[in-house]
Amino acid sequence: MSALSSSLYLALGALGATGLGAFFSPSSPSTDESGQAVRAPAALVITSPRICAALEVYTLANENDWGLRTTIAQAVLNGFNDAGRVPDCAAGVSAALAKDFSPYRWQLALDAVDAVVAGTYSVSPDACARANTVVPLSTEATSPVVARARCVIYDLAFVEVH
Repeated sequence: MSALSSSLYLALGALGATGLGAFFSPSSPSTDESGQAVRAPAALVITSPRICAALEVYTLANENDWGLRTTIAQAVLNGFNDAGRVPDCAAGVSAALAKDFSPYRWQLALDAVDAVVAGTYSVSPDACARANTVVPLSTEATSPVVARARCVIYDLAFVEVH
């Protein structure tokens, strides 16, 4: 684990523990005590599978449903494994923190990822467990990828793409 990722975990944990939601206003960009807009460092890189998968769960799980959250986590982690890498999700984390951030939803997302990684929760049926791509039905309803979906939960298709 690099010093940057260790620092990121500590920073996210400290922000969550201090009630990050109180620092971010849902109606405007976040500002610090001097009134300056809060922005992530330009060189920030986040490639932690846990954080990046939790970001996807946080942004895609619009329903309060444990099965939905864990299925998103499983599919995203499968995608990372299939690709052999985790893409940089720093921009997405920064955007999530700056707009209507919910520490409660973030913790639910982390819990879902942790349960899948630890093996304490198994996604089923198999079509959902094997998926490596999550596609919102509202945006890609006619795509060939969605047509192959064998797992659909709410408005999300979970697809195994090779």
